[in-house]
Amino acid sequence: MTRPRWRSASVLAAALVLVGAGERPAAARDGVTVDVDPFVGTGGPPPWRSGGTTPAATLPFGMVQLGPDTTDDAADATPSANPSGYAATDRFVRGFSPTHLSGAGCRAFADVPVLPVPGAVPGRPEAATSELDRSTERAVPGRYSVTLGSGVAVDLAASVRTGLLRFAYPAGERAFVVVKGGGRVTFPSDHEVAVRARGGGFCGMHNHYVVHVLYRFDRRIRSHGTGPDGAWVGFGRRAVVRAQVAVSYVDAAGARRNLDLERPGWSVDRLAERARQVWEAELARVEVTGGDPDQRRLFRTALYHVLVAPTPVSDADGRYPGFDGRVHRLPAGEVQLSSVSGWDVYRTQVPLLALLRPDVAAQVVRSLHRDAVQGGWFPRWPLVAEETGVMNGDSAGPIAAASWAFGARDFPLDDVVAGLVRQGDRTDGPREGLAAYLSAGWVPVPDVRFGASTTLEYAVDDFAISRLARAAGRDGVARRYLARSGSWRHLLDADRGLLVPRAADGSFPPAGEADGCCTGFQEGNALQYTFGGVPQDMAGLLGSLGSPEAVRTRLDDFFTELDAGGEPHAWLGNEPSFVSPWAYQWLGEPGRTQDVVDRARAELWSLTPEGIPGNDDLGAMSAWYVWTSLGLYPLTPGTPNVAVGVPAFDRVVVRPSDGPALRITRVGTGAHVGGVTVDGTDRSASWLDLGPGRPRQVVVTTTPEAGSWGTAPGDRPPSYPGS
Repeated sequence: MTRPRWRSASVLAAALVLVGAGERPAAARDGVTVDVDPFVGTGGPPPWRSGGTTPAATLPFGMVQLGPDTTDDAADATPSANPSGYAATDRFVRGFSPTHLSGAGCRAFADVPVLPVPGAVPGRPEAATSELDRSTERAVPGRYSVTLGSGVAVDLAASVRTGLLRFAYPAGERAFVVVKGGGRVTFPSDHEVAVRARGGGFCGMHNHYVVHVLYRFDRRIRSHGTGPDGAWVGFGRRAVVRAQVAVSYVDAAGARRNLDLERPGWSVDRLAERARQVWEAELARVEVTGGDPDQRRLFRTALYHVLVAPTPVSDADGRYPGFDGRVHRLPAGEVQLSSVSGWDVYRTQVPLLALLRPDVAAQVVRSLHRDAVQGGWFPRWPLVAEETGVMNGDSAGPIAAASWAFGARDFPLDDVVAGLVRQGDRTDGPREGLAAYLSAGWVPVPDVRFGASTTLEYAVDDFAISRLARAAGRDGVARRYLARSGSWRHLLDADRGLLVPRAADGSFPPAGEADGCCTGFQEGNALQYTFGGVPQDMAGLLGSLGSPEAVRTRLDDFFTELDAGGEPHAWLGNEPSFVSPWAYQWLGEPGRTQDVVDRARAELWSLTPEGIPGNDDLGAMSAWYVWTSLGLYPLTPGTPNVAVGVPAFDRVVVRPSDGPALRITRVGTGAHVGGVTVDGTDRSASWLDLGPGRPRQVVVTTTPEAGSWGTAPGDRPPSYPGS
């Protein structure tokens, strides 16, 4: 679907300060944002075949994501089946809310939406909807607009903790705004509506949060009313009504202070231009030239989605809700981040953030550490100020280790290691099935529903902790946790050549029982986890499955389908399969990796609402696309090792917020790597170290057919065997 875009407005003198922003590129090039299509990923059938993204107006790592909440239920305004609250196929809008979660597999936020209504207050305000005129719908980074079937033109723009809404009503009609979402509604002044609402229940869990939303109108409220699920306000016969909005997870005073300090103004054009400048600078951290124009658009759209999360829960004055139920205050310049989708993001998005924005990646780790200090344990999926407990494993370890490995080191390493080790050793902590894991070496099923994938996640977690412990000088802990990272071997059924679930008595399930999703494995099956679940010791895993020729044949069959869902083939639209194309590199066959990655980018991604092959998971899926388009991929969580492949572009310049630029040049248009030079020196190894001291210049010479580059035993990526 092709949608119209705005032309750039005039450039303002001042740019909005980012959350914890570091240095910006020396010269942000105008026009990068026009390549971003926020509608990509908003379609597809949920839960797993939709990108789950939202076209909401937002800034990089912004608290406010101001956008539409759609529905196909004109009678009762039931929320969209798409977890983001927006679906490209929905026909109606139920309101425009200031909080959204982009790409998650479960519904969250969409707090306190407002719906402009001309003429009269609906009989059931909470169920009011309006048809969307899709032909008028537009979105660019930081801005969204649409005309409703009621004739009201809606225009939105966002700042970090605030936003601005403009409603243009049909001529001569009385202007009303319905305020939905329940909670406690007050009218602090004749221009304001304040709502205290509660949310939670993410993925059916028991988490909750309180959010305070303040709407401040540019017109005096002439009439108003309240009901069990919201309120309404009237402005008489007004052609245009504007509303500033602010959010706080602390209190009403926090929302007001955020609004007063950020001062979004009353011009959507001006606020959108400020947002455009911020996005131009942020997206220009990765400059790409050459290649196919659609690939550049997909790349910049994917990079945009990577930078939407995590999001702050601290107010402009530094106050935030803690995991201990108390309000805390941060020093100036610090931010408390949440919406950290641990199981999803540790593989791709966190390493990419650590490369591009080490300041933000370090903030993530500091935020998780504060959660642990206040709540007792590191969360694996925090939302506002509570652990949701979603997904398995103990992902704070790989997040911290990946951040450290790629150079994001501004966090208290010794304290983080101590907390992670305590969490990894204490059977009364959040690691489900840990007692069995420590005594037997695996988490049994059916005692723990996803015991097999939990075992594999713990092995990855323990490897990551071993890397951090080594960096902290705790060599004994490092050796102990490295040994634990070999626990995957307890799931190996040598007769079947598969990692499979295992019961407490040591038995494996009957043949075929773990072939489909999701018997013993969370969001995957035995074959998918076999080829993707042991990134810390891929050489050891592949060597245990048979001869290199036999394993290669199995991989070839595995990749005959690239996005098979729960069937026994690759599922590149979900995290357990992310690393599997690079299994070939440990076999000395990097050309086959390049073939699979090229197919995946061409077949699974597109500039359409269905253009992301699975839940974007707060940027995890999009980070996979970004990495592979750079001709790189992070191989082993907790290390700075990246595979080298063919870049999608002739020239790439990566400008981190701290440290020297990385330049990647593609020579030729072949599909395979024929040779690589690193800072002027030939390199035959199929991987690079992108940690501190990383290279500054990588040149990839391509060939039409796969050759000898990267095929020798010494050219293969490292593996780290445990015991």
